[in-house]
Amino acid sequence: MNHLARKIESIYTMKVRWLLLLTQLVLLYFPVIQIFSIPTDNGSIPASICYFFSLVFAPWLVLHLKELRLPHWSVLGLFLLVYAIAIFRMPKYGLSKSILHWAFGLYLMVIVLNVGKGFQKEQWLRLLEIAACIFAISHLLYMLWNHETVTYLLHGYYTRELDGVYGAKLPSLTRGGRNLDATWLALGGFFVTGRKKAFYVTYSILFSCLGASRVGMIATACLILWSLVYDKMYRLNWKKLKWYTLYACGMLLVLTYSGLAVAGFGRFSAILPFAPSQNVSQSTSQSVPNHENAEDGTMDIENFLNGRAAMWSRAPQMFRDNPWGYGVGNALRVMRQNYNFTGYEDMIHNVFLQLLLDEGFLGGIWYIGLAAAFLYSQRKNLFRSPFAAYFLTYLILSAVQFHGGEALMQYTLACFLIEQKGWFLAPWVNRSVKVGE
Repeated sequence: MNHLARKIESIYTMKVRWLLLLTQLVLLYFPVIQIFSIPTDNGSIPASICYFFSLVFAPWLVLHLKELRLPHWSVLGLFLLVYAIAIFRMPKYGLSKSILHWAFGLYLMVIVLNVGKGFQKEQWLRLLEIAACIFAISHLLYMLWNHETVTYLLHGYYTRELDGVYGAKLPSLTRGGRNLDATWLALGGFFVTGRKKAFYVTYSILFSCLGASRVGMIATACLILWSLVYDKMYRLNWKKLKWYTLYACGMLLVLTYSGLAVAGFGRFSAILPFAPSQNVSQSTSQSVPNHENAEDGTMDIENFLNGRAAMWSRAPQMFRDNPWGYGVGNALRVMRQNYNFTGYEDMIHNVFLQLLLDEGFLGGIWYIGLAAAFLYSQRKNLFRSPFAAYFLTYLILSAVQFHGGEALMQYTLACFLIEQKGWFLAPWVNRSVKVGE
């Protein structure tokens, strides 16, 4: 047994562990790479390669089982609450595939907290930066590979024959449509440094407008604002002002002339009390976009209500009918069965409402508590850390996006807990040893 332990230790050196963690993170960006899928009555369960790759960490975790570290109690408690409500509600509402997201998410956080033990902050930032850059480069190549779709959209935007809703035709690397692609692309940018960040942000802007992704544009705006305030290389000052002015004018010219500005920013009109007249030809021979990847419908307010707002408007009554929760992932299924919702969405697009309906009032209160604690923790540093900026942006976007169990977010959250020394539990470690050490 001692020989086996020494053999495992010799294999899992710090460099090997860092490379394995990097590979795991990169694979999380590409859930579209899957071996097979299992169909269910609530959608298919994808057997993504990132799930199978995570098993490579099992020998290390088993070897260090007695000193295993867990997420901070405030985070761990939410996972346990999700599991408990799911089991409690299973006889009545069934068990949703969403439980797998939360099960894998906790395992993922345990991996990061333990396999990454001893890594310095700079090593984590480098790991997150490399993964984000790999995703951005792969995404650009993927768009070039699908150049026919990109060309079709650019021509349609330029001639004003298409509006932004047709951005849903873009293929997705994240298996969640162009909105998730644009969102994760922008969020990863908080960890990108140096001159390459200028190219990274430029691509994030262009893709968000090409896909007419409102959440992508909001996330990119947060990234730009944070960079202008805190990034040492890009911090705004009088010397750089003229160059930023030239860049902004150049981007505005490109976006306006190509029609990307109208297609992208025009979609914000769907959430305004009035909608500007659309100069879009109705005689186009192209069919309406496949709504399997679209998330909002068209640009007018009536169709927008068929999506997110239609779900949100039913949430209060569902909560009153069952304040104890329907179980993770079950709220939307119940909404379709009992509350006359006919949309194609697979989540509520609001993390608070998702947890409130799935986990009941306890889930809603827990989420508010976590958000409040995070905001309070930044009262002095004011989101100077890229981790803090990442989660502030996630918190903003959670009002219209996400379901709270995203693997990429949970991986980054574990890195954030490591950065906040002591923000994890080591229940089996000698009490005389400080957890943060």
